[in-house]
Amino acid sequence: MIPRGILLCILLPVLVTTSAQSPPTTYLIRFNNKSGTPFAPDAPEAFLSPRAIDRRAVQGISVDSTDLPVDPVYITTVLAQGDVQLVNRSKWFNAITVRTSDTVALAAIGELPFVTQVVLTRRLHGPAPDAGKFTRPMDARGGRGGGDADYGPSFNQLALMNGQVLHELDARGQGMLIGVLDSGFDGVDSLPAFAELRDRGGITLTRDMVEHDGDVYADHWHGRSVLSCMAGIIQGQLIGSAPDADYVLLRSEDAGTENLVEEDNWIAAAELADSIGCDVINTSLGYTVFDDSLLNHAYADMNGTTTRISIAAGMAAQKGMIPVCSAGNSGETAWYHIGAPADAIDILAVGAVNSDGQSAAFSSRGPSADGRVKPDVCAVGEGAIGLRLEGDSIAAINGTSFAAPILAGMVACLWQLHPDRSAHDIMFAVRSSAHLWSDPNDSLGYGIPDFQQAHDHLTLTSGIPGTPDHHGIIAYPLPFVDHLTVMVPDGDGNRAALHDPMGRIVWSAPVSGTGPVTLSDAALRTLAPGAYILRVRGHSSMVVKGD
Repeated sequence: MIPRGILLCILLPVLVTTSAQSPPTTYLIRFNNKSGTPFAPDAPEAFLSPRAIDRRAVQGISVDSTDLPVDPVYITTVLAQGDVQLVNRSKWFNAITVRTSDTVALAAIGELPFVTQVVLTRRLHGPAPDAGKFTRPMDARGGRGGGDADYGPSFNQLALMNGQVLHELDARGQGMLIGVLDSGFDGVDSLPAFAELRDRGGITLTRDMVEHDGDVYADHWHGRSVLSCMAGIIQGQLIGSAPDADYVLLRSEDAGTENLVEEDNWIAAAELADSIGCDVINTSLGYTVFDDSLLNHAYADMNGTTTRISIAAGMAAQKGMIPVCSAGNSGETAWYHIGAPADAIDILAVGAVNSDGQSAAFSSRGPSADGRVKPDVCAVGEGAIGLRLEGDSIAAINGTSFAAPILAGMVACLWQLHPDRSAHDIMFAVRSSAHLWSDPNDSLGYGIPDFQQAHDHLTLTSGIPGTPDHHGIIAYPLPFVDHLTVMVPDGDGNRAALHDPMGRIVWSAPVSGTGPVTLSDAALRTLAPGAYILRVRGHSSMVVKGD
């Protein structure tokens, strides 16, 4: 299911105290440049795998400064200030996460000339039980009957989206690499449901971004149930949505607590998934409020450009991956809305429906705080078929946590059939195939996708030049150089704005009417090459600035 919380980061000035030792806490340390890094964009082999480089090349995505690893001298200098432990690093944010109880060292870090921010991400609390972050799956020994003889009751959750059609075309995820960012994968190394996955070497990498102890198989059940919806095989009972894909299992979530540092763990995991060449990443996690209420997020932050995790999810899409995020399970709570990173721009946020296609009451609602359609699409998440809590058999399990991987697996199968298309083409095909595409709402978003229709659309448009309409915006040419033509519904009296990968507005201009408007000025021409988010009121799309 989905964790319950989110946090606002607190920026600490220079922290000075008379006591050198206090309970260890974690901090994000941000740097002001990468000028001393030994890495360079024109030599990506030093920090990106051949698969990652190829994925970008197919989509025309350049390697830029955000891809360069953090300057190792900066890291060494920070750690030399005292009793400071490195937890994770982020090249996208030019930052590291550290753990320390040495406040004198922390004050010294804040005075380093290349340090711009020291951000509190976790105060130490004692060990906490798994208290409500993940809702237990139903303990029913099986789901609804019917369906295919091999798939058993799991057939229905694919058939609702016409996903079985892709499997019949022998698109079961072969050659695709899916990163799963979760709380742990208890028993995946031994349970029969994953025997075929293990026997063919389908788990290509595991990494624990929380404890760094090298073991993701003894931490928590949630990731295992999520994985079962994609990769599980129990003949006559369960076949996942991408049973022949390869998987990277990344633990970013500490199931016993809820702290902002978990978002930074997630960012480090997403960057790792990018660097090794993942095509799709699934995250059945979400953040709204934390154990430390001073760090809580607010619904107003759910705009895709405020929380670090949502900015990072959007950046993952700009790097050519397809991020699939569960919308959240807050539909019956005071929070009600989606959490981060489901609010991210140009990703697939997934709500939950039952096997009849009706919205699950618990599924978090949209829109995003800035008015974009959320969730993007929906899949079965009420009574989904996956491994039950104990892992020994299937159950009907509840949560957008399970809707997301069912959809993520089908997205991988669709992309397998159309390897020459971009991540954004695939996401657009999925959204536009959904049954509410022309009339979205806050419960279902664009609705339930039809993967046969998405496949047909991609087949028919293969090789045809043009730019798909993302979130209501049509923009061309892409890449642009010195001008950009924009069409957007109800554009009269609004402004078009370009946001850089960190969410900052770097250019804006007025938009009038609903017809094509060509925008051009000196500031547009002088923007650095790279990916930007184009936003006009409630609409958004990724655009690329060329040389």
